[in-house]
Amino acid sequence: MKPMTQTKTWNPTLSAAALLALAAQLAAAHVHAQVRTQQTQVTSTRPAATDSSVTTLDASDRVAQEIWGLSKDEMIRAKVLAQGPRRNFSVPNLSPLEILGIHARSNAERQQYAERFARIFRADVERSIAWDRAYQAAMAKLFPNDPMISYDGLPKVAATAGAADMVNVPRTQIIETHAPSTPVPQARK
Repeated sequence: MKPMTQTKTWNPTLSAAALLALAAQLAAAHVHAQVRTQQTQVTSTRPAATDSSVTTLDASDRVAQEIWGLSKDEMIRAKVLAQGPRRNFSVPNLSPLEILGIHARSNAERQQYAERFARIFRADVERSIAWDRAYQAAMAKLFPNDPMISYDGLPKVAATAGAADMVNVPRTQIIETHAPSTPVPQARK
């Protein structure tokens, strides 16, 4: 007797059911991955409820809050944001006002933070310029006949007058050369 061989035939109902089951599993896995990703993102930008160091202000934070003109809530939000992506993407000394501006929740809020930062920055530049003027006046008063930098005894360098002028080297300290693109003047006969 001949052994019975089984031939497999394609069953459209079974195949459709298998495809549906596979699609359901893939969809469930995708939803699960989205939930995990969203939880990870939330966790990475929000401190844990037990991490009070981020959600409370210490003395240093309160000084920064006052300097930058922030409310308590704004300062806490800046601290929380500084622990998220800003920690990796920005310089460590980014101000809380800049952090809030970068992470503004609307264009109006971004504009408000930008204007506050501009006022503070301008005031700082004005203070720096006032300090420099006072320093220059003090140097002129205390050392009226002494140059700030003495080039006496230093060797002269070969340079173009333009290059020396750009770096404030007196022309007495250079052996003048001509720029490569400038033709050397010919002596008249």
